[in-house]
Amino acid sequence: MRIGVTGHRPVALRGADVGLIRARVREVFAAARAAEVAGAGHLEVISPLAEGADRLVAGEAIAAGLPLVCPLPFDRDSYAADFKTVGSRAEYHALLAAAARVVELAGSRASPEAAYAAVGVWMLEHSDVLLAIWDGAAPRGEGGTGHVVRDALARHIPVVWVQARPPHEVRILTSAEDGVPVDEPLARLSQLLAVRDETR
Repeated sequence: MRIGVTGHRPVALRGADVGLIRARVREVFAAARAAEVAGAGHLEVISPLAEGADRLVAGEAIAAGLPLVCPLPFDRDSYAADFKTVGSRAEYHALLAAAARVVELAGSRASPEAAYAAVGVWMLEHSDVLLAIWDGAAPRGEGGTGHVVRDALARHIPVVWVQARPPHEVRILTSAEDGVPVDEPLARLSQLLAVRDETR
């Protein structure tokens, strides 16, 4: 059972309670483990390791002993150039070193937005559920958090939504037959994943 990750960069998480977000992510992992125990398969987390939410979840996955898969929009060295500080690059390399698998996509620097969108598509194609640390706003651009959430719902992939603003409530969004999102409590996650596993 694979959990894809999307979320905001640090600038969009200003004012967030990062400690509480981490606690919410651990709650999501606990709910997913309940589905794993119920027979929905082995857990792994898929994160592209962008600064902010992607890395926060990746770090919690490693701390929880979950395998981490890292699809990257460019080769790993080229992608590292996106991160401007020594600390950010060190964190990136440490998470890569701890990953169970790294997938380097052949994105072009001539079209970076397309490369970021492509890594989002790859992630969704390999995910059973999407964990989104998101402010709930409409998509602001190709490959952004809102765009990935919308694409997941269009693919009928459940979205576990950790609100990016305090108190960081957690809800599940699913897509009804008519395409309208349905808002459900986190307690439904294990049931949704068990059903999804049966249909694969």
